[in-house]
Amino acid sequence: MRRERQIELLERLAGSGQHFEGMHAERSMVNPASAYTDPERYARELRVLFRDGPTLLGLSCEMPNPGDYLSTTLDGIPIFAIRQADGTIEAMVNACRHRAAPLVSARAGNVGRSLVCNYHGWTYDTDGTLRARPLSAGAFDDVTLPCNLHRIAVAERYGLIFVRAGSNEPIDVDQTLAGAEDDLGSFRLDTYTHIETRTNEWNMNWKLILDTFTESYHIRWLHKNTIAPAFNSDCVIYEGFGRNCVSIGLRANVRDEFTKPKEEWSLIPYGTIQYFLVPNALVVHQLDHIELWRLEPLGVGRVRTHTSIFAPEPPSEKALRYWTKNLDLLLQVTGTEDFPTMERIHSALASGAVPEVVYGRIEPPLIHFHSALNDALAEAEANA
Repeated sequence: MRRERQIELLERLAGSGQHFEGMHAERSMVNPASAYTDPERYARELRVLFRDGPTLLGLSCEMPNPGDYLSTTLDGIPIFAIRQADGTIEAMVNACRHRAAPLVSARAGNVGRSLVCNYHGWTYDTDGTLRARPLSAGAFDDVTLPCNLHRIAVAERYGLIFVRAGSNEPIDVDQTLAGAEDDLGSFRLDTYTHIETRTNEWNMNWKLILDTFTESYHIRWLHKNTIAPAFNSDCVIYEGFGRNCVSIGLRANVRDEFTKPKEEWSLIPYGTIQYFLVPNALVVHQLDHIELWRLEPLGVGRVRTHTSIFAPEPPSEKALRYWTKNLDLLLQVTGTEDFPTMERIHSALASGAVPEVVYGRIEPPLIHFHSALNDALAEAEANA
C-alpha cells in the first residue's frame, strides 16, 4: 500500500476519538433471517452473483507456468482457467464436448501441453480446441456441431484472475474493483509465491463465512483466550469500493504510531488489511504475507472454503515451516472459534425462531457487504 495512502488512513483514525467512534457507519441495519436461509433468495444469489457476475478465481502467482490451471464450481458450473504458452489465460467449462466428463479433477495442477479426457481420451489444446478423438474409427465424422470446449470470460490484472462462469461477456477488472485497484495493485500480488491451500466445508450459509471478518467488535469476547490481547476491538478502518470494501483490523498498539513524525507513519505493522471482493473472496494483507479466502456455496446452509497463504519470495525449508505455522494458526482460530459460532448462528436463523439480525454502526463493513448484496439482487430483478 502506498505510503501516502497509509498516512491518509491513519489520519482518519487519529481523528476518530478515544474508541474510534468516528469510524462508525452512519446508521445501523436490520437484515431478515431469510437473507441467510431462504432457498429462493439463495438461488437468486447464485444466478446473479456467482453465475452472471465476475468472481475471483485466484491469484496470478497460483498459475505462473504454461499448463497451470485453477478450477472451481460456480452455481453448479464446473470451470477452469489455464495458463497458455504465451502467458495469457483461457477459461472454459470443465466438461468434455463428447459426454461432459471433466477434463481436470483437482483444484489446481498442470496439464502439460494438452487436455485429455480420462473417459474416452478426447484431446484438446490448452485453449480448448479439439485435436483428436482417438480410436473412434471415424464414428464422429458426421457431427457438424463444433466440439471445442465452451469458453467463458476471464480477465487478469493486478495479480488477480476473474472469471464469469455463465458467459463470455468481457470482464473489466477496473470496473469490477471499483477503486480498490490502487491499493491492490500496490501490493504486487503477482510477485508472491503460493505456499499452500487447504479446503474445508461448513454447515452455514456462505455469507456467514465473510461476516466474521467484517468487524472487530467480537474479538474481545470470542477470541479472549487467543488473539484478543493483540488486537483492538473498538472498530475497523473501512472504505467502500462499489460492491467491494476494505476492512482494516488494528493491533492494540496502533496509537504508538502517532508519536512519530507524520511522514514516518506506517499502517502496515498495525493492520490486517482485508479486501472483500464480492461475492466470493477475501484478499488479506498481513505484515509479511498474503492470505486468500475463496468460497464455493454448496447449498443454502453449506459452504466450501479454500484458504491459501502466499509468501513474498520462494521459501527456504525454514521459511516454509514458518508459513505453514501461520496457516495452521489462522485455521485453528477460525476453525475452533469463528466458524463453529457461525454454524450455531445459522442453525438459530434456520429454526425460524429468530426473525432478523442487527448490524450496528460499530460494524460498517458488515453493513456495506449486505447492503451491496441486497442492492445487486434488487437491481437484477428490476432489469429482468
